[in-house]
Amino acid sequence: MAGKRGAKRVHWAVKKEAKKARKEAEGNDENKEEKKDGDDYDRRAHFPTTIHPGSYAAQLDPADTTDKCGTGPKRRYGLLIAYCGREYSGMQMNIGVKTVEAELERALYEAGAIARCNYGMIQKIGWNRAARTDKGVHAAGQLVCAKLCVEGTEATFRDKVNALLPADIRVLEVVAVTKNFNAKNSCDRRTYEYLAPTFVFQKPSAPKATASNDDPWDAHGNDLFQNLQVDPEAWKAQKEFRLDDATWDKIQDTLALYEGTHNFHNFTSKLPPYSPKCKRYIMSFKADKPFVLNGAEWIRLRVIGQSFLLHHIRKMIGTMIDVIRGATPIATITQAFEQTKMDLPKAPSAGLYLAKAHFDVYNDKNENHRPSLEFDEPDQLARIEAFKESHIFPEIMEKEEQHAIFPLWLMQLDVLPFTYATLSYDEWKIKKEAAAKLKAGRAAESDDEDGDDEE
Repeated sequence: MAGKRGAKRVHWAVKKEAKKARKEAEGNDENKEEKKDGDDYDRRAHFPTTIHPGSYAAQLDPADTTDKCGTGPKRRYGLLIAYCGREYSGMQMNIGVKTVEAELERALYEAGAIARCNYGMIQKIGWNRAARTDKGVHAAGQLVCAKLCVEGTEATFRDKVNALLPADIRVLEVVAVTKNFNAKNSCDRRTYEYLAPTFVFQKPSAPKATASNDDPWDAHGNDLFQNLQVDPEAWKAQKEFRLDDATWDKIQDTLALYEGTHNFHNFTSKLPPYSPKCKRYIMSFKADKPFVLNGAEWIRLRVIGQSFLLHHIRKMIGTMIDVIRGATPIATITQAFEQTKMDLPKAPSAGLYLAKAHFDVYNDKNENHRPSLEFDEPDQLARIEAFKESHIFPEIMEKEEQHAIFPLWLMQLDVLPFTYATLSYDEWKIKKEAAAKLKAGRAAESDDEDGDDEE
């Protein structure tokens, strides 16, 4: 230690030059010549050279080189966006379908934020998003990051882009971020919310089970599932249900069991119990007080976690509902964290939406240099809640009124209940393979019957 303290300190710039010289010395002559030749060397050679087929840029006339981009410098911006996913096949740009990203890119191009030469090739402008959402899934706090040419104030630019977007997609905030900011990699945690009618917690009046959800369905079980219909009078009675304080407290206690780091292998699919991917950290899982809207009582569940698995949130909620309804004891949840396999119910996807992406480390590091990405100012929170109430909540409730999603799901749980039996992973795998073969056999028989009818 004494020798290190006595050594002469070298300036960082000298160290940088020495490191650069060593790298150049290690490189071969061919690479050196390539770097020296400014005409041939392209530092962005890995970027796409063709327009993405899912972009609106693919519909433009290639001969038209008119550029709508402004003359100001490009800077890296974060865009807080909200959208109703009903009309879109997910967030990420895709071929042959309508996506949120394609609509947002088109509006930014029309607003003069993206150059004509970069339109349709979003990698060139460093485009990334905090999370990907699937078909039909909504978001109220998605963050998209890109290098944009923004003329005027951020508020003026936000209004300009919103005027070019469909009504079910909105830019809620535009903020400058650091040049190396990545929305996906910098996201510390994500908040998802789930909206459900409170009658899902009502205890069933009488058991009607004639088959099991744990076993491969025979023809009888398959017919039961296909022919289930919701009784309008029974559904009307369900809407009159109101949650009492004791049940609300039990919901809070049950959701608290998910908090912390656990092995969630039973709450997803296609992952064995020993996979490290199944270890996830849930920071908080709470339920808001219920509220009445359109004649029915609804409740909002809010979960915060670093990351989530496929079907993770929906299975946590589905199992919790079965616990509250009395179909299984509360100890089932802790038992599901063990190495044995257990089949769990999956709540409908209709009520799930991305509420917020969090960037705590970035905010702490850049609090004196860049605007916060917490988006907790009163006017920002007002815009977020306004979009939820005007687009996301009505969409969820309208879909429920049209298709009776939650009553039908409850009927499925009553007629084909889960037994919450545990099996070793090998036994469970054999059982699932047998179920898959049985399902494939029924599908083949159905195809044959359809073919005979057509003839």
